[in-house]
Amino acid sequence: MDRTRKATREGNEITLQHMSPKEAFLIEELVEDNLTQLLASVEQLKETPEGSTELQRRTKAFGECQRSEGETSRQFYDKLRRWLDQDIPQTKSPLHPPRQVE
Repeated sequence: MDRTRKATREGNEITLQHMSPKEAFLIEELVEDNLTQLLASVEQLKETPEGSTELQRRTKAFGECQRSEGETSRQFYDKLRRWLDQDIPQTKSPLHPPRQVE
């Protein structure tokens, strides 16, 4: 068995995962842009009655989604995206359907 094979493979994987500082900067810039757009969308939602109601329901169901201290833009973007995409649990449905009054 060739013992150097595993070491070579691990070295190749590390090389493939390496990101130049310029690439990392571009990715962070893209994340910042996405976060800015998402926060602008949330602000627009607050201005409409339906959006405001939706955000209040989400806050009641999941709590506030605030950026915590030391949280990176990428982490906050992921957290806010999950908060917005998560399905709100349905409230209890009535035992009997409403009567049809004719």
